[in-house]
Amino acid sequence: MDDWKPAEVEAPKGKLPISTARAVARQHDLRQVILIGFDGENTHIVTYGKTKADCAAAARAQDFWAGKIRVLPFNKDPE
Repeated sequence: MDDWKPAEVEAPKGKLPISTARAVARQHDLRQVILIGFDGENTHIVTYGKTKADCAAAARAQDFWAGKIRVLPFNKDPE
C-alpha cells in the first residue's frame, strides 16, 4: 500500500477542526481519533493521529467509514 493516499473529501471549513480531534486525543490519551458529526444536512468527519503513521491509519479508517456513513440516513428514523 505504498501508493495509498487519503480520499479528497470536501467539507465546510470549521465544522470539525483538527484541533478539536487533537484535543480529544490528548485529553483521553489516544493515538488516533475520528470524529463524526451531522448538522442536519451534511455529515462531517475529521481525523487526528499522533504520528505520521497514526495520521495515515486514521485517514484510511476515515475513508472506510465515510463510505459506510454516506449510505446511512441520519435524518430518518431507523426502520
